[in-house]
Amino acid sequence: MSIATAQQSSGSILELIAQAKTRESAMFTEAEGKTLLSSFGIDTPQGVELELGAPVPQHLREPLVVKAVSKTLVHKSDAGGVKVGITAAELPAVTEAMKASLAAAGHQLEGVLVEEMIPAGHEIIVGAVRAPGLGWTVMVGLGGILVEVFEDVAFGLAPLNDTQILGMLNELKGMKVLDGARGGIKADIPALVDLIGKLAGPHGLLAALPDDVQEIDLNPIIVSESRAVAVDARFVVGKVEEDAAATTRSASTTDFSPLFRPARIAVLGASGKRPNMANRFIQNITAGGFAGTIIPVNPTADTLEGLPAIGSLAELTEPVDYAFVALPGGRVAQALSTGKGMVRFAQVVSSGFGEVEEGKELEAELIRTVKDAGIRLIGPNCLGTHSSAGKLSFVPQAPLTAGTTAVISQSGGLSVDILRVGAASGIDFHSVVSIGNSADVSAAELLAAHLEDDEVQVIGLYLESLSIARDVMDVLTTAVTRKPVVLLAGGRTQGGSRAATSHTGALAGNHRLWPAIARQAGITLVDSIGDFASALHALSTLDLSVKPAGNEAVLFGNGGGASVLGADALDRQGISTTPLPDAIIAELESLEVPPGNGFHNPIDVPAGTLAVKKGAVAEDILGVVLGGTEPAVLITHLNVGIIQRNLGATHGDVTGTIIDSIAVARDKSKSNTHQILVLKTDGSEDTEAMITDYSARARKINIPVFATFEDAALATRAVLEQSIQIHQPTLSAKGK
Repeated sequence: MSIATAQQSSGSILELIAQAKTRESAMFTEAEGKTLLSSFGIDTPQGVELELGAPVPQHLREPLVVKAVSKTLVHKSDAGGVKVGITAAELPAVTEAMKASLAAAGHQLEGVLVEEMIPAGHEIIVGAVRAPGLGWTVMVGLGGILVEVFEDVAFGLAPLNDTQILGMLNELKGMKVLDGARGGIKADIPALVDLIGKLAGPHGLLAALPDDVQEIDLNPIIVSESRAVAVDARFVVGKVEEDAAATTRSASTTDFSPLFRPARIAVLGASGKRPNMANRFIQNITAGGFAGTIIPVNPTADTLEGLPAIGSLAELTEPVDYAFVALPGGRVAQALSTGKGMVRFAQVVSSGFGEVEEGKELEAELIRTVKDAGIRLIGPNCLGTHSSAGKLSFVPQAPLTAGTTAVISQSGGLSVDILRVGAASGIDFHSVVSIGNSADVSAAELLAAHLEDDEVQVIGLYLESLSIARDVMDVLTTAVTRKPVVLLAGGRTQGGSRAATSHTGALAGNHRLWPAIARQAGITLVDSIGDFASALHALSTLDLSVKPAGNEAVLFGNGGGASVLGADALDRQGISTTPLPDAIIAELESLEVPPGNGFHNPIDVPAGTLAVKKGAVAEDILGVVLGGTEPAVLITHLNVGIIQRNLGATHGDVTGTIIDSIAVARDKSKSNTHQILVLKTDGSEDTEAMITDYSARARKINIPVFATFEDAALATRAVLEQSIQIHQPTLSAKGK
């Protein structure tokens, strides 16, 4: 059988699938797979599948590669089923040896695939595996046996464009090898990108394959200086898996402003006998200054928490914007059904729904009920919604200073931590919504609303579901408006790699898919709630109209050892601290300051230098730097205890003057350099109190403050990553 290049019809693909299902390997033959690849323009070797004993056609040029054909064989090389560099005359002897080798391994040789041998080049693997809720996940990496040894791979989610494919390739440690390191072959990267695009692009092969095709490996692809050729192809068919998390979402565009600024709130589940979560919710919003109407709903009480109660939602005389529902799971649907046409949003904090097997039908009933009643459902299995402007919160003594940072969280408990840690870090929140099972209102829908809301400037996500993350990615990759987005992902362990026939399936663990989604969506991925707060604090404090270029940082402060540690922390985040130009160093050295300074970068100055002009010398130093260079970020670090103990009595508020000087130098230079501040403590109560005051002072002039270099470095990475996203041309500007 000759490997043809005619376009495959959907019918012929279905025939290939049906044939594969009859084989023990559950795979296309290699010839079938390569015929399919060729029909989509993917380069494959010239070849032919022969019956045993048939001669090699004269049009095939030597040297040749011979591969075994067997219904039960998966890994040909392991069973001696591949021979390279042979001649046509050697085929009979090679076939006999291969027949014996396969028999020893428990397989029967049924034929051979004979192909022209592709000249030497780099071996690359490209593969794809279908995952419920994600679609096709695509992998690229160093191929051949190296994929098993080094696992130097990167993932993306189809469909992929050329820019995204290049992003995957640039993530590989082996990219330097492909670029021809140490005199090696320089790979034809455009040809490789084109091949991957024909497989995984918007109109590529993956988009045309039925769900029965589950895994694909092209390993290796030989990439030379002028060509990228798939020399092996494996297509695996299998049972179509259902996405257990899939639900039918509302297609309508919902106005979420009543959720974040409710005028009338109903509370279901409060008790007059034994105060519970619903009672505490009433207490929290009352104490927080909620000025609207609160309506407790209880069939046996006339008043609750000092407020008139009604027996059911059917007694409402006016619509309510938000219903907080803390009833036993089995009673929720019936209670909400009585509010048909009278409730805009209902947040069901009750558990026992789709998060457990026995609650799946209960959740399905709840979804049907709210849809019929015209209610948008948040949850179930969550904690509530926090809105600073709406004076609405599910935590006591909530931080209610209105800000521009909105957070969407799958976890209710973590939402509390986000509010507390975030507020302590200097974040003023627009909102925090815990979505739980997100049976109706989804993270993607809320994200889309936040992108269109002028009151929201920075978005944080805590997600545990890759399928939900996929929905989020789809919103961001098609959004006309971009805003900074930070993701804290739960479940990023190596678990989740599937037992698979293909290398791609075996390597597609959660620890690789989360970074792939973040890269493709332009999201900053962080590892801890502290990092989450650091990134959001910086992004919500800095003037994001500034357009930094590159990834260079300048460090300025007191303490040489501290500067070294700061440079190390930045390096771990991929941020450089290269020496300043000689002309800038010379200008700094000409300043009238005491000796003992290091002006190369990091800029290390002793306390005596900081005392010059009672701290205003910082304006001179930073003015020189910003006048002659434009680093992406300038980080000032100050040991507050040492400065104020040594200089406070004689020179006054040196630290405060330095902070003000940073802003003056920034504003005078009009530089595209972000300013970040690290204030270090000696642990004393006096110093801690000073740092609290200085931090508030800095934030008022748009300078974020951190306690450690590690936090500042993480925040710097987030700012630089998100600056790229928010300053790129919009989809509308690009005509898409």
